[in-house]
Amino acid sequence: AFPLSKHIYKLSCASPSEVSMEIKKKDARGLVLVLFLGQLLAFSVAAASFASSFLANLGVDAPLTQSFFAYLLLTLVYVPILLHRRQKPRIPWYWYLALAFVDTQGGYLVVKAYQYSSITSVTLLDCWTVVWVILLTWYALGTRYSFWQFLGAGTCVAGLGLVLLSDAKSPDEQGKYATTPSVP
Repeated sequence: AFPLSKHIYKLSCASPSEVSMEIKKKDARGLVLVLFLGQLLAFSVAAASFASSFLANLGVDAPLTQSFFAYLLLTLVYVPILLHRRQKPRIPWYWYLALAFVDTQGGYLVVKAYQYSSITSVTLLDCWTVVWVILLTWYALGTRYSFWQFLGAGTCVAGLGLVLLSDAKSPDEQGKYATTPSVP
């Protein structure tokens, strides 16, 4: 508590322009941190997609094992945060169980899709999550989005269009990179 009280005292004795400058510095640091964490998350998703595609090309069929490590990491991060806050969950535990089941099935199907298609096609289908989340939360939860949120979603959809264009191949190249299961 002592360093915090020194910081509060310093801000209370500062002029309004110094306080404004301090707030702007914190906002800039926060923005840089959010951008860095977003890029780190995007890199992690891309690495997981590449690994799933690579394993599918090797003939490895273990989608639940591949997803296990992602769920383990999420558990190791968020359960301690929940326990540290000592707050009761806002919804009953069985809703969390139902959401976990649905999310696990979605993750299973995405990883399983790498065995039947190229990484570009799976990424294209997986990126539609942004659009569906916006539509379903608007309809089911009544969420209101700002112009900037719609602009961000529009940017994602524009990226989907670019991925779709890059995935469009001539008919003789269609099956070149896709893996199909071998029939014994």
